[in-house]
Amino acid sequence: MERRTLGGLEVSILGLGTSRLASIGTGRSKSDAKALFNACRECGVNVIDTADAYGSTMAERWIGELTRADRERWVVVTKIGLPTVDLPGPFRVFGQRARKTTQARAGGAFALDHASLTRSIERSLKRLRRDRIEIFLLHLPPASIVEDDEAHEILQEAQRSGVIAHFGVSTDMPRTIAAVRDAWGCPVAETAVNPWSLASAAPASMTGVDLIANRVMGSEALRVQLLDREAASSAPHRAAPIARRLLRHAAAVPGVKVILTGTMEPAHLRDNARAIDTPVTAEDLIA
Repeated sequence: MERRTLGGLEVSILGLGTSRLASIGTGRSKSDAKALFNACRECGVNVIDTADAYGSTMAERWIGELTRADRERWVVVTKIGLPTVDLPGPFRVFGQRARKTTQARAGGAFALDHASLTRSIERSLKRLRRDRIEIFLLHLPPASIVEDDEAHEILQEAQRSGVIAHFGVSTDMPRTIAAVRDAWGCPVAETAVNPWSLASAAPASMTGVDLIANRVMGSEALRVQLLDREAASSAPHRAAPIARRLLRHAAAVPGVKVILTGTMEPAHLRDNARAIDTPVTAEDLIA
């Protein structure tokens, strides 16, 4: 699989998104997750994207367990800042419901005080069973985060001490990415990248930032629009499966280093890996 450089780290162009890992309603077990991680190893995927809110901390815990035997091969991205809960062991089965209640009360807003930022770094390290988090992101922060000098200092100190390699933001707002890049010098951000996203429309606004692309498939309605449009086109790629087109588009957007797939199916992961088994070019961009 193609390798790119993300914040100075060698990464696979395809990464695994884990928003559904350990989530209630997916019907997936830890053995299913183990099979998925084995498929990642088989395909050469070495990037895992997660967050403390995914599965109410359980996604991080499963990742820690499933990667402990070969921690050095993985580049882990985790995010903090959305309201979540971290219940004691016997009560974790209620974590998802408690998190949803907490987020509903907070209106889904970014909520992070300085003490909890320090604790979040420590707790993510413990759950992930790692000495270092390669990419540590603030999860959907407001653009005004750049005015929080204390938060910046906490992140810088964590970087200086070696417990995180890089920090940045996860947001769909190019202006927030640009503001954090300019104020904090952050080299990494995660954002939606598909033919309808702001990142595709204005890639120049994020020059100088290595991007992790999420939601590369867009919505079902927009995919139907694209399928209809390409079916009427005389372009030679119009018959290509729509998922392959969207994966290759995201990989071709300037600045993108990793594209995330949120599948829980090993076969689906392998299909996505095959879709980008040849280098992308500017011709893969969907106008």
